[in-house]
Amino acid sequence: TLFNTFAVKILFEYNEPRIKLKYMYFKIDEKIFAQYPSLKIGVIVVRGINNSRRISSIESLLRGISAQRGKEFTSKDISENHMVDIWNRAYGMFGIHPKKYLPSIAALLKRVANGKQIPHINPIVDLYNYFSLKYLLPIGGEDLDWLCGDLQLTFTKGGEAFRPLGSIEIEKAGEGEVAYMDNGGITCRYWNYRECERTKFTNKTVNAAIIVEDLSNMHMDQFGAIIREMEDGIIKYIGGQIEPYLLNQENPEIDFRVEGRKNADDSRIPAQEKVYFMEMEQLKKTEDIS
Repeated sequence: TLFNTFAVKILFEYNEPRIKLKYMYFKIDEKIFAQYPSLKIGVIVVRGINNSRRISSIESLLRGISAQRGKEFTSKDISENHMVDIWNRAYGMFGIHPKKYLPSIAALLKRVANGKQIPHINPIVDLYNYFSLKYLLPIGGEDLDWLCGDLQLTFTKGGEAFRPLGSIEIEKAGEGEVAYMDNGGITCRYWNYRECERTKFTNKTVNAAIIVEDLSNMHMDQFGAIIREMEDGIIKYIGGQIEPYLLNQENPEIDFRVEGRKNADDSRIPAQEKVYFMEMEQLKKTEDIS
């Protein structure tokens, strides 16, 4: 602020540089690349979005690709698909059974193959689910304003807190799991199996990081074209200021240029939030019965 800048100038008699803000980074641990050298991740940072509207065009795209993939995989073994198999094998490499804990793309395909629709969540989630099904790539993301400290894709040491999406139960990670983590806890467990409650996209999300993962040795030009198509879709349907990035072994980190939250602790849930969550769950049950 103007006041803070003025105060700093007085304190240091105008001859010291301005204090730099501490921004958050996204970093991929070198140990991840040691085990998964073909990994590349596209990150699309979107700032200043309105994620509260229902956008029929996006929902129509999602229904269309869901029907297409559902028809395609109804009589197929999903695990035999190359884009699913590489993630099943990746999960196995860090000791997780992929049929018990499905990689995100396998979970989407299983749902549509069973004739179920992918439900509307909010525009940005609907759009990335569309692209995930279209290109059979795991896609997720983080609400940048709810991250706390640097986001890392790394191996767990064991004991890290994880609060699953839509839950008030706290899980503790085992040792050696692949996970996205920040200072508050695990933001996505078992690589892309399940996201956390704290950093999920909601209708109040304003600043987002969409994360696109590939282990298939897809050519960089093809992968880049998918990222650009996603950028175009975001601009067309949602809006906001877009910054695309590509991370790989040669470029393992980016600066989000956002401060994020000062404190977060997913191992603790305030009593008031627990009460609210239980009331909402009871309301859903009542609505289902009626």
